[in-house]
Amino acid sequence: MVQGIGSQPLLERYRVEILPKLGGTYRDSIEGDQLAGEVSWELDGFLQFALLDGVEIPKELLDITEDEVRGGWDPELTERTLGWIAKHREKNTGA
Repeated sequence: MVQGIGSQPLLERYRVEILPKLGGTYRDSIEGDQLAGEVSWELDGFLQFALLDGVEIPKELLDITEDEVRGGWDPELTERTLGWIAKHREKNTGA
């Protein structure tokens, strides 16, 4: 498994690589979580909205994200966030 990089560097990658590819409403929601300092919800939003908007998240980024979530995440969001990661992996493999 890939070494976690920490939540802020991870979110920065999502902001640079994924945010520009998302539709306006999705971007607004994620930016709202960012402004509120809701790290867990911001990442969960990236995963959810990228899936809904058809934006592919690269395997490497999913690996890092999964490691980060499993390494200590908001207990209320862990299973939900891991579920989004699993759905992205399914989509990426064409299942």
